[in-house]
Amino acid sequence: MAGSVNRTRRRYQLAAAAPVVAVFAALYVWLVWAMGPTGFSDHYLWAALPIAVLAALWLSTSWLLVHHWWRRDGVRPSMMDGPERLLSSAVATLAEPRRRWGEAMLAELAQVRGRPARWRFALSCARAALSLPLPTRRPVLAIASGVVVAAWAAVSFLVVVTMPGLFFFAVGFVALMGLMVLLLVARGRRLRPAAPTATALVAGAVAASVVALVALEVQLPAAVTVLPPVRAGFLAVMLAGCLWLAVAPPRWMAGGRLAPIAGTGAAVAFALGLLALGVTRVEDGPSIVWLLAAPELTFIIPAFIAAAITRSFRAGVQAGIWTAIAVAPLAYAGGLAGALVEFGTSDRVVLSVGAMPSGFSFAFAVLVLAVIPALGFPFAVIGATVGTRLRDRGAQVGHAVPVAES
Repeated sequence: MAGSVNRTRRRYQLAAAAPVVAVFAALYVWLVWAMGPTGFSDHYLWAALPIAVLAALWLSTSWLLVHHWWRRDGVRPSMMDGPERLLSSAVATLAEPRRRWGEAMLAELAQVRGRPARWRFALSCARAALSLPLPTRRPVLAIASGVVVAAWAAVSFLVVVTMPGLFFFAVGFVALMGLMVLLLVARGRRLRPAAPTATALVAGAVAASVVALVALEVQLPAAVTVLPPVRAGFLAVMLAGCLWLAVAPPRWMAGGRLAPIAGTGAAVAFALGLLALGVTRVEDGPSIVWLLAAPELTFIIPAFIAAAITRSFRAGVQAGIWTAIAVAPLAYAGGLAGALVEFGTSDRVVLSVGAMPSGFSFAFAVLVLAVIPALGFPFAVIGATVGTRLRDRGAQVGHAVPVAES
């Protein structure tokens, strides 16, 4: 039995590691393709080193996530058979008013004997679950769909006329936001943020990013020109995803206000540090050290605090997620605002490495939007692990002392 459980756990660990390896391998291939034939093999080696380090961090992160998930919930799903897994997956898609019916069907499945009978029962229940009418009345959903389509068409027309460079971004962002609204209406879910202050901060950061992007297009069109579809899609997905996780977080992100407050507080501290770095114009050496160390500290500290106080690994990971969805739009909006202040109405900026076009700052802001969460979140998982173990060890010592005295 133990050998079967260990094999199942290893399969989960390999399944979690496979996409990490695939993503970073594809990233390296793209980087080599972008570099072109340089004639120097050292260039490819130096390009591989940071990707290898980041891949190692994410492989460790995937292992830690699977390890903690397995300790808490992994044995239960590993003991499920095929029919129970199928029905559990179907029940997980149900809206809140229908979930009790799904839980009752799961309890009924436990009484069914025989593999063919269990499969027939699970398939019939899954088919019924997926075909249940939505809890929202159809006219309400139809009205919401009409409003979303009208808003998408209006924004698309307005952007084409006034800011054609942002067409792909505007179309994608508005479409994603409209889809999220329709999902909320269809599932009949009420918006009840766990931490309104943290939710408002992330929503404000996303709004500031959009406003800064529009201002950059209006004042410095040479910096934006036309956003390519890939970059525009990435921006739309990142900003809409941050807003979605803050406004309508899934159930696994619920559980107290400490994690949202700690995560967003650390993100604000990081953004203020970036602002101070730009205002005071620190020399290159200290500024580079700060840029290399600050993302790790920004993620590891709130995750450690949340995990240590609540004695919950999940709370630490939640703090890391809140840090990511807050720091990404804050850093992006700050980068674009800095470009506006620095460049004024010119098209070039002078850095220590020479004169750079204003589009460099815009591209660098997009890079920061992706790199900071990718670099920092593994440290949040590490902080959550350390915080949980230290608190557990302290609890064990506290329980051992009275026993020794008695």
